[in-house]
Amino acid sequence: MPTSKAGISTNTHRHDAGFTLLELMVIVSILGITALMVFPKISAFGVNSGKTETRRLSRLIQHLAQESLATKNYYRLYYDLEEEAYSVRILQGREFVPVSGGLITGRKLPDGLVFEDVVTFRHGKVQDGEVYTEFFPLGVEKTTIHLKEGDDAVWTLIVNSLTGRVKIFDSYIEKIERTGL
Repeated sequence: MPTSKAGISTNTHRHDAGFTLLELMVIVSILGITALMVFPKISAFGVNSGKTETRRLSRLIQHLAQESLATKNYYRLYYDLEEEAYSVRILQGREFVPVSGGLITGRKLPDGLVFEDVVTFRHGKVQDGEVYTEFFPLGVEKTTIHLKEGDDAVWTLIVNSLTGRVKIFDSYIEKIERTGL
């Protein structure tokens, strides 16, 4: 009487370990399609630094609005139009002092990207020097920021004074002007 032993095949057909040609073609096709989708994004990574920096500044503004509401602190986001940089300060006592760390860090704009102007309710339209946006626990100062890269790329950031949300437009848009108080 035949006995069966575990792990020993009684099948006379031999199975070779490995992949079939069809399986290899499917894997190569998937890798090719993935590469076609990923490589253009990687190669354009440094090309559109203006759009990237615009989004970064937008996120910082929204974060400061939320942080001010949550902590009941007063913040200012300073724009240095000469140095093409921005920084954050917090009210301590009677003066605003620099803040750094975490998401609340200032930075210099990438080469070629400049502040064309910043328009706030308090300061009006400012094209040189330094200007700031104030963040209160119950809202944000009405602000419009224009960033320019080269001769043709311009972005407008419009800050909602109640929510702190920022709308980004791919063109120069006049939103607010200083009016008499």
